[in-house]
Amino acid sequence: MPIIHDVAAGPGWILSGKDLRPRITDVGLFREGMKDDPLALAIEALWLGDPARALRMLSREEQTLRVRALSADCLRDLGRADEALAEYNKLVKLAQGTRSEAFMVQHRGKVHLVLGNRNEAIEDFQRSVNLRTGGDESLLASALQALEFAQQSA
Repeated sequence: MPIIHDVAAGPGWILSGKDLRPRITDVGLFREGMKDDPLALAIEALWLGDPARALRMLSREEQTLRVRALSADCLRDLGRADEALAEYNKLVKLAQGTRSEAFMVQHRGKVHLVLGNRNEAIEDFQRSVNLRTGGDESLLASALQALEFAQQSA
Protein backbone atom coordinates (compact mmCIF):
# COMPACT_ATOMS: atom_id res chain seq x y z
CA MET A 1 0.00 0.00 0.00
CA PRO A 2 1.52 3.33 -1.02
CA ILE A 3 2.08 6.01 1.60
CA ILE A 4 0.63 9.15 0.09
CA HIS A 5 -0.24 12.36 1.93
CA ASP A 6 -3.79 13.65 2.07
CA VAL A 7 -4.50 16.74 -0.02
CA ALA A 8 -6.53 19.59 1.45
CA ALA A 9 -9.14 20.12 -1.24
CA GLY A 10 -11.72 22.50 0.18
CA PRO A 11 -13.37 23.71 3.35
CA GLY A 12 -13.96 20.68 5.56
CA TRP A 13 -12.73 18.02 3.16
CA ILE A 14 -9.62 16.30 1.86
CA LEU A 15 -8.59 13.85 -0.82
CA SER A 16 -7.45 10.79 1.08
CA GLY A 17 -3.97 9.48 0.41
CA LYS A 18 -5.26 5.99 1.28
CA ASP A 19 -7.64 5.60 -1.67
CA LEU A 20 -7.82 9.00 -3.46
CA ARG A 21 -11.43 9.47 -2.41
CA PRO A 22 -12.82 12.68 -0.94
CA ARG A 23 -13.38 12.58 2.82
CA ILE A 24 -15.36 15.09 4.81
CA THR A 25 -13.31 16.03 7.86
CA ASP A 26 -15.62 18.72 9.28
CA VAL A 27 -19.28 18.47 8.27
CA GLY A 28 -20.14 21.98 9.47
CA LEU A 29 -17.27 23.57 7.57
CA PHE A 30 -18.07 21.45 4.52
CA ARG A 31 -21.73 22.51 4.57
CA GLU A 32 -20.79 26.16 4.96
CA GLY A 33 -18.40 25.92 2.01
CA MET A 34 -20.99 24.13 -0.12
CA LYS A 35 -24.06 26.17 0.90
CA ASP A 36 -24.54 27.59 -2.61
CA ASP A 37 -24.00 24.28 -4.42
CA PRO A 38 -27.30 22.67 -5.47
CA LEU A 39 -25.63 19.24 -5.37
CA ALA A 40 -24.20 19.65 -1.87
CA LEU A 41 -26.50 17.09 -0.21
CA ALA A 42 -25.76 14.41 -2.81
CA ILE A 43 -22.02 15.10 -2.59
CA GLU A 44 -22.17 14.93 1.20
CA ALA A 45 -23.97 11.57 1.04
CA LEU A 46 -21.40 10.20 -1.42
CA TRP A 47 -18.39 11.43 0.50
CA LEU A 48 -19.76 10.19 3.82
CA GLY A 49 -20.07 6.69 2.37
CA ASP A 50 -23.68 6.43 1.17
CA PRO A 51 -23.34 6.18 -2.62
CA ALA A 52 -26.76 4.55 -3.04
CA ARG A 53 -28.49 7.54 -1.44
CA ALA A 54 -26.33 9.96 -3.41
CA LEU A 55 -27.16 8.18 -6.67
CA ARG A 56 -30.91 8.40 -5.93
CA MET A 57 -30.55 12.12 -5.29
CA LEU A 58 -28.52 12.67 -8.45
CA SER A 59 -31.02 10.75 -10.57
CA ARG A 60 -33.55 13.55 -9.94
CA GLU A 61 -31.19 16.24 -11.24
CA GLU A 62 -30.65 17.51 -14.77
CA GLN A 63 -28.05 15.17 -16.25
CA THR A 64 -25.22 17.66 -16.73
CA LEU A 65 -21.61 16.52 -17.12
CA ARG A 66 -21.06 17.16 -13.42
CA VAL A 67 -24.12 15.16 -12.33
CA ARG A 68 -23.18 12.32 -14.64
CA ALA A 69 -19.61 12.28 -13.25
CA LEU A 70 -20.83 12.24 -9.66
CA SER A 71 -23.25 9.44 -10.58
CA ALA A 72 -20.34 7.48 -12.09
CA ASP A 73 -18.43 7.94 -8.82
CA CYS A 74 -21.46 6.50 -7.03
CA LEU A 75 -21.46 3.51 -9.38
CA ARG A 76 -17.75 2.97 -8.70
CA ASP A 77 -18.33 3.03 -4.96
CA LEU A 78 -21.28 0.64 -5.31
CA GLY A 79 -19.03 -1.98 -6.95
CA ARG A 80 -20.28 -1.21 -10.44
CA ALA A 81 -16.93 -0.02 -11.74
CA ASP A 82 -17.47 -1.37 -15.28
CA GLU A 83 -20.53 0.86 -15.62
CA ALA A 84 -18.61 3.79 -14.13
CA LEU A 85 -15.79 3.29 -16.62
CA ALA A 86 -18.20 3.20 -19.57
CA GLU A 87 -19.75 6.46 -18.39
CA TYR A 88 -16.38 8.13 -17.84
CA ASN A 89 -15.25 7.08 -21.32
CA LYS A 90 -18.25 9.00 -22.69
CA LEU A 91 -17.63 11.96 -20.39
CA VAL A 92 -13.96 12.24 -21.33
CA LYS A 93 -14.96 12.49 -25.00
CA LEU A 94 -17.63 15.08 -24.24
CA ALA A 95 -15.26 17.15 -22.10
CA GLN A 96 -12.29 17.08 -24.48
CA GLY A 97 -10.89 20.58 -24.91
CA THR A 98 -12.96 22.04 -22.06
CA ARG A 99 -12.17 22.99 -18.46
CA SER A 100 -13.80 19.71 -17.36
CA GLU A 101 -11.43 17.46 -19.29
CA ALA A 102 -8.81 17.14 -16.51
CA PHE A 103 -11.49 16.26 -13.95
CA MET A 104 -13.08 13.60 -16.16
CA VAL A 105 -9.72 12.04 -17.04
CA GLN A 106 -8.57 12.00 -13.42
CA HIS A 107 -11.79 10.40 -12.21
CA ARG A 108 -11.65 7.83 -14.99
CA GLY A 109 -8.16 7.01 -13.72
CA LYS A 110 -9.61 6.33 -10.27
CA VAL A 111 -12.06 3.86 -11.82
CA HIS A 112 -9.18 2.20 -13.68
CA LEU A 113 -7.45 1.71 -10.32
CA VAL A 114 -10.54 0.04 -8.87
CA LEU A 115 -10.61 -2.28 -11.88
CA GLY A 116 -6.89 -3.08 -11.51
CA ASN A 117 -5.93 -1.25 -14.73
CA ARG A 118 -2.82 0.39 -13.25
CA ASN A 119 -1.19 1.40 -16.55
CA GLU A 120 -4.38 3.02 -17.82
CA ALA A 121 -4.75 4.82 -14.49
CA ILE A 122 -1.20 6.16 -14.72
CA GLU A 123 -1.87 7.39 -18.28
CA ASP A 124 -5.03 9.19 -17.16
CA PHE A 125 -3.38 10.72 -14.10
CA GLN A 126 -0.39 11.91 -16.16
CA ARG A 127 -2.79 13.47 -18.67
CA SER A 128 -4.63 15.19 -15.83
CA VAL A 129 -1.34 16.53 -14.44
CA ASN A 130 -0.43 17.87 -17.88
CA LEU A 131 -3.84 19.55 -18.27
CA ARG A 132 -3.69 21.07 -14.78
CA THR A 133 -0.09 22.33 -14.87
CA GLY A 134 -0.10 26.11 -14.61
CA GLY A 135 -3.64 26.20 -13.23
CA ASP A 136 -5.22 25.94 -9.81
CA GLU A 137 -2.61 24.64 -7.35
CA SER A 138 -5.04 22.47 -5.34
CA LEU A 139 -6.31 20.76 -8.51
CA LEU A 140 -2.75 20.14 -9.64
CA ALA A 141 -1.92 18.76 -6.18
CA SER A 142 -4.79 16.27 -6.44
CA ALA A 143 -3.63 15.15 -9.89
CA LEU A 144 -0.06 14.72 -8.65
CA GLN A 145 -1.33 12.79 -5.62
CA ALA A 146 -3.27 10.43 -7.90
CA LEU A 147 -0.29 9.91 -10.21
CA GLU A 148 2.03 9.16 -7.28
CA PHE A 149 -0.53 6.78 -5.77
CA ALA A 150 -0.87 4.82 -9.02
CA GLN A 151 2.88 4.69 -9.59
CA GLN A 152 3.44 3.30 -6.08
CA SER A 153 0.57 0.80 -6.26
CA ALA A 154 1.59 -2.83 -6.55
